[in-house]
Amino acid sequence: MRKQINTFIILGFLLFFSGYGMAQGTLIGGTVSDKESGEALPGVTLVEEGTMNGTTTDVNGNFSLKLNSSPATLVVSFIGYTTVKVATAGKSTFNIQLTPEITDLSEVVVIGYGTQKKKVVTGSIASVKSEEVNSTPVLRVDQAMQGRMAGVQVTNLSGQPGEAPTIRIRGTGSTNNSNPVFVVDGIVVGGIDYLAPGDIESIEVLKDAASAAIYGTNAANGVVLVTTKSGKAGKMSVTYSGYGGIQNVAHTLDMLDASQYRMMMNEGARNAGLNEPFDMNEIPAHDTDWQNELFEINAPIQNHEVSMAGGNETTTFLSSLSYFSQQGIIGGDKSQFDRITARLNTNSQINKVFSFGNTLAYSHIKRRGIASNQSFNGAYSSALNLDPLTPVFEDDPDILAMPPYSNEPVVTTPDGRVYGISNYVGAEIVNPLALLEIQTAKTRVDKLVGSIFGEAEVIKGLKIRSTLGIDLAYVLDDSYRPLFYLNGAQLNVDKTSVSKSIERYFTWQWDNTIGYTGSINDHNFSVLAGTSAAKTKYENIYGFNAKVPLFDPNNVYLDMATDTVWVAQGGAYHSALASVFGRLTYDYRNKYSVTAILRRDGSSRFGANNRYGNFPSLGVSWVASDENFFPEIKSIDVLKLRASWGVNGNQNIGEYQFISTMDKSRGYIFGSGRYTGASPSYIENADIRWEESRQINFALDLGAFNNRLQATLDYYIKTTEGLLERISIPGHVGNDAPFANVGSVQNRGVELDLSWRHTVKKIRYFTALNLTYNKNEMTRVANPEKTLPFGASWAVTPNITRTQEGYPIAYFYGYKTDGIFQNMAEVYQHIGSSGELLQKNAQPGDVRFVDVNGDGKIDPDDRTMIGNPTPEWTIGFNGSVEYRNFDFSVLVTGTYGNDIFNGSQRQDLRYTNRTTDILERWTGEGTSNTVPRYTWIDVNNNYRVSD
Repeated sequence: MRKQINTFIILGFLLFFSGYGMAQGTLIGGTVSDKESGEALPGVTLVEEGTMNGTTTDVNGNFSLKLNSSPATLVVSFIGYTTVKVATAGKSTFNIQLTPEITDLSEVVVIGYGTQKKKVVTGSIASVKSEEVNSTPVLRVDQAMQGRMAGVQVTNLSGQPGEAPTIRIRGTGSTNNSNPVFVVDGIVVGGIDYLAPGDIESIEVLKDAASAAIYGTNAANGVVLVTTKSGKAGKMSVTYSGYGGIQNVAHTLDMLDASQYRMMMNEGARNAGLNEPFDMNEIPAHDTDWQNELFEINAPIQNHEVSMAGGNETTTFLSSLSYFSQQGIIGGDKSQFDRITARLNTNSQINKVFSFGNTLAYSHIKRRGIASNQSFNGAYSSALNLDPLTPVFEDDPDILAMPPYSNEPVVTTPDGRVYGISNYVGAEIVNPLALLEIQTAKTRVDKLVGSIFGEAEVIKGLKIRSTLGIDLAYVLDDSYRPLFYLNGAQLNVDKTSVSKSIERYFTWQWDNTIGYTGSINDHNFSVLAGTSAAKTKYENIYGFNAKVPLFDPNNVYLDMATDTVWVAQGGAYHSALASVFGRLTYDYRNKYSVTAILRRDGSSRFGANNRYGNFPSLGVSWVASDENFFPEIKSIDVLKLRASWGVNGNQNIGEYQFISTMDKSRGYIFGSGRYTGASPSYIENADIRWEESRQINFALDLGAFNNRLQATLDYYIKTTEGLLERISIPGHVGNDAPFANVGSVQNRGVELDLSWRHTVKKIRYFTALNLTYNKNEMTRVANPEKTLPFGASWAVTPNITRTQEGYPIAYFYGYKTDGIFQNMAEVYQHIGSSGELLQKNAQPGDVRFVDVNGDGKIDPDDRTMIGNPTPEWTIGFNGSVEYRNFDFSVLVTGTYGNDIFNGSQRQDLRYTNRTTDILERWTGEGTSNTVPRYTWIDVNNNYRVSD
């Protein structure tokens, strides 16, 4: 549809201006079709070479054009097809056939500070083109990589609109920050949520150290290069692209209904020796399905983009304006993301020597969000745990006349309906819709990212280039806390409050390069040398006050607050990076290739003892199929072998960790009073340095069956050393421990990329499969325990994950089990090495825990590895089928070999609802060996973290 719209718009412009300059010349015409299928191609561009005189084919593939001169050469181009040139001498009617473009090793890919033919690339680079970016409705550009690249795992943490996915390139490489660095049009940026997918020309991911080493201390976790679109010489084109859609939750958990819930609560109380709370002869007044009430039906999503592009032989431009909006499937407009993006890219060739240009993008983002994936104060967590007996709205006037409804600021809808309050579950479990009603926080982001460049070709092949870029962002956070009563633990009955914060992020980057590209006979080479300097400064200011007389969160400001206890805070940090780098590429007949890179970085994030570091790399490749001795196998077109080695760094570990900053919240006791003072936050360590990643890579690239089949196989070993962690010190030192480079982690894996594209009659189809196997292992922890002290928590349970030498990062840490005790005889038979009972408080129906360390007791020392959240295998499959102006595409992603911790239920609270799995509980000998008995007093601690 979009191709057809583009065709009509462009054709309209051409017809409008066709009356000018057509008195002279030869009129030609004809058709353009697909060579393999014979299908007519609409929207094909035909331009008289060396001029701006051109046209496009209509919906039937027909065209006509009056040439400025005769004879002439016609340049015929169309997305997805190989461009051809047609001589017009002696002919006026043409039947032009275009061949579908098969991606092969002649394709050009973006590398750091330049481009290179894929045939001579020695590193491991994955690429996604604009057609793939726009084939699925993604909010963020980084989501377009999901499922399309081997070795690149993109995981959405929740369905929250605007939330950044987690991206891991060849595994988790650090216990600190394992995110890749994003480089947009040559400028390192702090995030890419400002980018509109329609502006993207290509995304390249530098996966191995050899290709990423040009970015030095930023590149240990991989580099994502984003190139935005540029204009092309020719008639101006105006393009509109848009879509609208709806979103619904795909699956919900099966929870107990009101009758099942009351039955289970009675059973829990009875098994604990307590009175049953419910009379099963009474009919429950309410049976609320909280998930059904919470999830939005048909939450809208829409995107609109308009772009204009064109230019002449000296100047080209592309400008675009886009609007994206998405509501959450939880919260609706309480969880909404809106983005407006405007872009202007220009390129100008002043003469044969000098050219200049710019990229400039402005975005305005409005975001409202709710707490996601939280055990406490989360709407979905409450929906899974709140009893079904509580109504969504309380309409009974007798109940509304009683506390807490009568004497507390209960939560109401804008039209006055009162949200129900549970009489049973307390703590953080509240009416989730009431919780959403009081959510007022919102964030606004104004971001400006751009660059200007100038380039001079002093002599043929020798180019000097200078680029200056900025990344400027203002973030405004608003929050209003109304009066509310959700339950006895979640309330604000005293005074309203308002808070505001403004954050300013500003980064400038200045790159200067000089490069020479040449050839001597069959020897091709290029040399690049450059410098890069960057500085980032962050500032923030925060204000808070209470007693706001208004109740409209959209019109609340700090100066409206009347309380006398003001809070005002602010701070800043800055960091800088200075670098020099060089790259040499060489190939002989595009057959033997070598790439060598050296970068030296100086970073302000490290102490004077380790401020500078060197990052070298070397890559080689051999196109074996070009050898005379290579066997003649008709099905094989290209066979290429690659190998690389390199060192990268990771400086994303926070600011000022090599010195001790001051903590001004220390408490001191003098006499009978407590006073606030300041002291160093922790012991300083001037010897810390960046984390350093060393990687080797061996690979094979294959093209077969006229390059319809493309295959790439990579094997890599990536070892990151010098992980920055706090070290253990004696408690009597009197201060927190310093940071030091004390650990290492290794990722080993295999990547396979397969793709096939073909045209059968009038049907074009494409399929691609990628598989990745990765093994993650913490190879060194430099403390006596060989374990890092911190891990993830769940509800009131700390450290459900652990990072330990010899194991994957953040493996699940808990107890092993061995079924359910069926009778007291089994309890008595569960004994330790000395004959004592291991679980003397256990009853039939309780979980049998394993004495892992054999010390004759079940205690925290028996916790061990019970699961691994890191997948061993990731898989992506995508495909498309095109017929005339219709297409169908599919994208499937998945993981295998990882475990998921079920933290949906609050086992520390009574009266919380349960999934229907509890109906399979143990109720007598032989009834269950997987789900324990249900009791309110769990002396055996059946639901401690276990397998």
